[in-house]
Amino acid sequence: MSPSGPSGPRGPTGAAPPPAWLRRTRLPIDVLPAGTVLHRIHRTSLGPLFFGPGPGIPPTHRFDSATGRFGVLYVGLSRAGAVAETLLRNPQRLMVATSEFMDRAATELVCRRDLRVVKLYGAGLQAVGTDNAISTGPYEPCGLWSDALWDHPNQPDGIAYQSRHDSNELCLAFLERPDMTFAIQSTKPLTGLLHEIAALLDAYGKSLSPT
Repeated sequence: MSPSGPSGPRGPTGAAPPPAWLRRTRLPIDVLPAGTVLHRIHRTSLGPLFFGPGPGIPPTHRFDSATGRFGVLYVGLSRAGAVAETLLRNPQRLMVATSEFMDRAATELVCRRDLRVVKLYGAGLQAVGTDNAISTGPYEPCGLWSDALWDHPNQPDGIAYQSRHDSNELCLAFLERPDMTFAIQSTKPLTGLLHEIAALLDAYGKSLSPT
């Protein structure tokens, strides 16, 4: 029977690892000006600035370094993107329990210098030899991409990619570098932002559950 038949795999399974020629190509880079507001929703136990996964902890999130040589800070370009990535990870669920807000906060960060991010979306995908599975597929190849981009001669600060849970939103994974300094512009518990969060959820066809 053909491998594409009923008993075989059908369609793509995930992003391929970085191509051998990646190091020799000029990366598609966007510049975020110093002072750009970045949005993060995080557990209060981790604090606003956290380059994860932390010492001795294996890779956990999409672009965590496969080798553990550096940490990664995840943010959204908008509050909506940060909400989608943290509170809407199960698209079949129509309600989000208020209890999920109790230990989370919303933080606005700004960097003190320009940030250069690789465009791993749109035309940037073909430029580096990958496809949008880098944003939606399995995590394992993504850590290899982080290491390859961290080592690249262009020395990017991070990766810009589409939110898996809202493809209209861009997320950023910043690859820890010594001169990357962020300032905390504001931090508020989500329990103090219920009206704003409820409005964002409503735009996604979701609502808040009282329990």
